[in-house]
Amino acid sequence: MKPTPMKLNILFLAIMALAACSSKESKLDEAKKKLAGKEKELTELKAEIKKIQDEISKLDTTARKKTIAVYAQTLTTGEFKNPFQMQGLVESDENVLITPEVPARIISIDVREGQRVGKGQVIARLDASIVESQIAELKSALSLAETNYQKQKSLWEQKIGSEMQYLQAKNQYDNLTKNLQTAQKQLDKYVLRSPINGSVDEIMANVGELAGSMTGGPVARIVNLNDIKIRANVSEKYVGQIKAGQHVEIYFPSINLTLREKVDAVSNVIDVNNRTFSVYIRPTSNKSQLKPNMLAMITAYDFVKSDVISVPTKLIRNDGGNDYIMVIQKKGSKNIVKKAKITVDREFASTTIVSEGLKAGDQIITEGYNSVIEGDEVKIMNEK
Repeated sequence: MKPTPMKLNILFLAIMALAACSSKESKLDEAKKKLAGKEKELTELKAEIKKIQDEISKLDTTARKKTIAVYAQTLTTGEFKNPFQMQGLVESDENVLITPEVPARIISIDVREGQRVGKGQVIARLDASIVESQIAELKSALSLAETNYQKQKSLWEQKIGSEMQYLQAKNQYDNLTKNLQTAQKQLDKYVLRSPINGSVDEIMANVGELAGSMTGGPVARIVNLNDIKIRANVSEKYVGQIKAGQHVEIYFPSINLTLREKVDAVSNVIDVNNRTFSVYIRPTSNKSQLKPNMLAMITAYDFVKSDVISVPTKLIRNDGGNDYIMVIQKKGSKNIVKKAKITVDREFASTTIVSEGLKAGDQIITEGYNSVIEGDEVKIMNEK
């Protein structure tokens, strides 16, 4: 039976489809084989590159991973003191200005600056000529009054003369005696004497000048430096934290002198004007170098604790839940950064006491801590 034209067309199309499928499968297989070959070449190339890189890292130090430079501190346990400062002034309980009670001109100054003087020693003399003239007149009048009194007394005892004459003579004699005593006391005011033992700190007037008047000032200053003290006004927030007997450090900037002394006394009253109380310290050494009104910077401590680990407060970080500090751990010959979680005991402005998380011997990063993260290798610059 002869095939029809339609059947021939269908058969032709089927043969063409089979030929096309056979061609695609052949190309796919060829592509897969080509890919496998390239992947093998790539694997071999990577292995070769890795081998070369390893050789370079062994031979060329510049090809190695660079470390980060930091400064570190090795922790130790010890006593911690939290300082606070207060400002004081040197004072003297015996700081005396020698000022006349009466106005007069200075006729002599009997001491010099720096001279040691005793209590009662003459410092200066004033012109007392008017008072001396009055005393001379009183003595003359008193001599006559005494003679008259003695005569009237003798006559009265003999029942001669009147009682009135006797009483008048006695009254005149008594009055002149008292006037003379008053004038002599007045004369003492023209001799200026030191009321204390001490040193002449300053001569403040000259011979010939008027002293003791409205326009005249003191003649001299006498100071006893053996009885000096330092007084400081301290904020009331430190009440109970500074006590008598407590050691403090005192620095005198004008003479670059530092002393370690004990607090002598603490006042019990708060000044309502500035909310401070007074602290007194009596120096036991170098008193000859200290001058009244000299500035003193006093350092005391409001918290002291022994055998603690303390770190700079600025080094402590917080990751949102825990406080930590960057420490350095040894891994073979390498120094590796690690975050050490810590528990804070007491925190102050510059220093913090750590109760847990750190121990003596740990190395903490003190400089460069902002440039590292956990796992970084570092080089310790201050390590010997």
